Amino acid sequence: MTGRIAVLMVHTSPLEQPGIGDAGGMNIYVVESAQRMAAMGVAVDIFTRRTHASETDIVEISAGVRVRYFDCGHGTLTKEQLPTHIAGLSKEFLRIVKEENYDAIHSHYWISGKVAMPAAKELGIPLVHTMHTMARVKNLNLAEGETPEPMIRVREKHKLLLQHRR
Repeated sequence: MTGRIAVLMVHTSPLEQPGIGDAGGMNIYVVESAQRMAAMGVAVDIFTRRTHASETDIVEISAGVRVRYFDCGHGTLTKEQLPTHIAGLSKEFLRIVKEENYDAIHSHYWISGKVAMPAAKELGIPLVHTMHTMARVKNLNLAEGETPEPMIRVREKHKLLLQHRR
């Protein structure tokens, strides 16, 4: 392997079944892109929150791709509950990645971006962020009866974009 990337997705595990709970297309995208990077010689560790006590720390899903669970002491939380735990998640993520030599961090979904930014800054490594959806755009295109994305998501995504440009 010629490089190492830490991928972060905290609101759902890439090993969760798409279509159940918060797992969906992003799960498929993250695993597929990790496997493609591994096929090109880049080792990929996908970091996610442990939501079940039975999850082992590291699960190898294919050659060069591992899922690494980390604890934040909060158990099962919905993605709507996660924003209040960003500081704790950031601290735990930094603690783990500090022990490794990653060439970059790639975060998915706005909460993961907020969690990853302190680690990337402290370790002096590049952060690549994929939004997947934009809250303002999503709110403009709601179907009848759908709940709009919360203002914290709209606000924090805007901040993330501004901070990431610096």
